[in-house]
Amino acid sequence: MKRTAAILLALLTIGGPAQALVVSEKVCPLLQQAQVLIQAKNYNAATAKLNEAEAVKATADDENVIEQMRQFIASTSLDPTKPHCDSRMGMTTCDGRGAKGAQP
Repeated sequence: MKRTAAILLALLTIGGPAQALVVSEKVCPLLQQAQVLIQAKNYNAATAKLNEAEAVKATADDENVIEQMRQFIASTSLDPTKPHCDSRMGMTTCDGRGAKGAQP
């Protein structure tokens, strides 16, 4: 549990110089609830909390943190036996995990 929180904290601080993100008063409790749900590996409920936060977001920092938490959920909730595809910069790539036979 502490490990997941540490990973989430690291995820939120990766990507350049450290900068404080300040989320709005309405979004903060929703993000805290989502973080608890993520630690419990209840990704569907955490995503629902992020959707609620999305509906009341007020600042760019709100949007930033919500998106980072969505990316964290996406990366940690993957089934390692199934293929995973990613579309970045207009290009889709798949890793082929769990694939049987020839790929189309």
